[in-house]
Amino acid sequence: MTALAYAFAKFLCWCLFRFRFGLQVDGREHVPKAGAFIVASNHVSYLDPPVVGVACPQRLRFMARGDLFHIRWLGLFLRSIRVIPLRRGEADLPAIRQALDALRGGEPVAIFPEGGRQLSGTLGVAKRGVGVLADAARVPVIPALVSGTFQALPPDATRLHRAKIRVAFGPPITYTYTTFLSTTPSRDRRRLIAEAVTAAWRQLEAHR
Repeated sequence: MTALAYAFAKFLCWCLFRFRFGLQVDGREHVPKAGAFIVASNHVSYLDPPVVGVACPQRLRFMARGDLFHIRWLGLFLRSIRVIPLRRGEADLPAIRQALDALRGGEPVAIFPEGGRQLSGTLGVAKRGVGVLADAARVPVIPALVSGTFQALPPDATRLHRAKIRVAFGPPITYTYTTFLSTTPSRDRRRLIAEAVTAAWRQLEAHR
């Protein structure tokens, strides 16, 4: 049922983003064809999660604000595709454990490590949560840069606006496997991974 709900929602969203917004996806070759990995995307609009889900060739597990599950129809849908509820503004250990269990079970997980939408529409900085997950699960991180969604659905907008939406995936960040990081304290490893994600976003932005 989960796979069917995800596939159906992905098809509907693909139709919307492709025909209304001319969705363009670059760098799909960087996304592993199998196994667990983390997609770390910037976040400027409510459209970002479905856009990333459509752009990624693999089925993803997402993390979303827990209060969204209190909206009846939306909560039912999020549960049907196994979205992980997350309490914002605090260390939500149960959510982190669910994400780790998914990764260790071979499922890719998508996160937005800036910690929330960037209401200015500009790139923020990845927080250490992405480093915590990558370091604990020992999986590669695939940086993803989404653009155009801020113009299509800016903060407090009541309708969609016409805009060109693009998603670019960058090469995997596999710093967790290096000899250097294996001899580096965990706190520093997590910081270095987060910094690498931010640097990858800026590189993708520069080549947009």
